[in-house]
Amino acid sequence: MIAEKRERRIADSHVHTRFINREKTEKMLGDLKETGVTNVSLLALPYRGAAENLFGLYMKHTYKELGVRNFGGIHVTDRYAAIAPDVQVRALLDLGCDGIKLMFSPDLRKYYGRGIDDPYYDAMFSLLEDEGTPVNIHVLDPDYYFTPGWPWAEGFLPKKVMHEEALRMLDKHPRLRVCFAHFMFLENDPDEAERIMEKYPNVWLDTTPHVMMYYDFNKDMERWGAFFNKYQDRILLGTDCNANKKCNRELERLAYRMIVEKGEFTEKCYGKDETVCGFGFSGEVADKICYRNHFSFIGKEAKPLNKELFLKCCQRIIDDLDREPYDEYYVRGGELIPDLKKDPEQRIAYDFCKMAIAEISK
Repeated sequence: MIAEKRERRIADSHVHTRFINREKTEKMLGDLKETGVTNVSLLALPYRGAAENLFGLYMKHTYKELGVRNFGGIHVTDRYAAIAPDVQVRALLDLGCDGIKLMFSPDLRKYYGRGIDDPYYDAMFSLLEDEGTPVNIHVLDPDYYFTPGWPWAEGFLPKKVMHEEALRMLDKHPRLRVCFAHFMFLENDPDEAERIMEKYPNVWLDTTPHVMMYYDFNKDMERWGAFFNKYQDRILLGTDCNANKKCNRELERLAYRMIVEKGEFTEKCYGKDETVCGFGFSGEVADKICYRNHFSFIGKEAKPLNKELFLKCCQRIIDDLDREPYDEYYVRGGELIPDLKKDPEQRIAYDFCKMAIAEISK
């Protein structure tokens, strides 16, 4: 299967790092390379640590085995969350981020206390429109997450409400170049997926699976196959691989095989065999979805790292933690991301910034 993959070019538009670990991140990228991947976009999740954006930029600058791009994200669970979103985004673009990653899953939506259509974000989205910046946004979650026994069954907004918030944001910012992660969780609603693609010509979708998504596609392969064919220029391959997962190779193969293989196949992911039916696209359609669209969305050339600004940002984190280790935003963020409680003094961010300054300053 790997030999077959090498006949095609694969660009994964949806990859994460997780809690700044260079060794694990390099192993993940090496594993992806072995499956045939040539290019990746690292999507930063700064609600998992104050230096996650800087680490993504660092990996883009230093890792040369693959073509690496970086999407920065706005701070949520540290003192920098108090900075206005448009100011944060301006700094991220000046640093050299190729795009912006935003998270509006139900738990984060509840934590924010405001929807993606809130005026609080208008200046940020207007800036992104004006800059033509590619944006990857996670809104909602799978349908079954909202059913009894699953995480968002009680105490969270209904899926319909959050979906409507996303559409109102698009109505306000029609020029926004946005890819909705995980197919915007529309795998059970092809009519709505097609309506959105027709009404909003700057919307893209990625195939990043929650695995069950592929089973839902299988319920109507003819309809979804026609959809993929019709919108072949606006669909990106993605996986959600991250440095903590043990099944990154399998996940990459699953996403790729779903596009190019026809009929039933089995791939082990998340510890179990997943048997699904692939679409069987070949030639130009497969090459667009699996490779070329990555560059159509993000641009052909990576933005260079602004070393001077990068070093200043690293030093600011160090100075802020030296001056006042207690961060009320970070303490509150531990209720959203329990792993933050394992690093109360933010040593992961602190130590990375020290290391990065020493290396990038050479």
